[in-house]
Amino acid sequence: MRGAAGRRETGGRSRESQFAGNPRNGGDEVTDRFFGQLRGALSPVAVSDPPPPGLRSAGVLVPLRVSGGEVTVTLARRTERVPHHKGQICFPGGSRDTGDRDLLATAMREAEEELGIRGADVELLGAMERVPTVTGFCIQPFVVRIAQDARFRLDGFEMAETFDAPLSAFTDFTRYRSAGTTFLGKPYMVYFLDYDRFTIWGATARILHSLAELASRLPHPGAAAI
Repeated sequence: MRGAAGRRETGGRSRESQFAGNPRNGGDEVTDRFFGQLRGALSPVAVSDPPPPGLRSAGVLVPLRVSGGEVTVTLARRTERVPHHKGQICFPGGSRDTGDRDLLATAMREAEEELGIRGADVELLGAMERVPTVTGFCIQPFVVRIAQDARFRLDGFEMAETFDAPLSAFTDFTRYRSAGTTFLGKPYMVYFLDYDRFTIWGATARILHSLAELASRLPHPGAAAI
């Protein structure tokens, strides 16, 4: 996702950490270094090209924070009242509205509506590759670091609960199951994995798998970071 052609900045925030050394982050030198390396590995810009024909643009946040000295991922479970993806594990986010400046604005708006995540609690680390879904969306994931003391306020209609899972649970690639299919004329792998009492699959599992692959390649100083 490097390069300027067909891309634009995601929100214009500084690439310097706003949380490193801040007591709100709950981290230490090891985890701060990990986040710095992750920021460098992610793209600072998001794809601005239109989604493939028949797909609708969407943006999600992939929230990371430090808990108990390790990096965790915040996930949510959808309620049974929503029209789509009932009861599934997901990241906060949704489809782009006409009033959204860009897909980062989409992801931030939806995250605040669904989980009460405030912009002041979020540090943008970068963007991942877009993920097309068989349900008709093209998802742009934005990896963010959230303050350790950030408090969630679920909307009650879309989200039933949130939970934090250690990133190390997703870097163990033996946990993943997969099934191959064809989508948009190309081979497409659908991932599944179990964590605690949850089965995570579809776009969420695919994003986690991609993030875990990226994190596993970082020269971070020891397994304590993840």
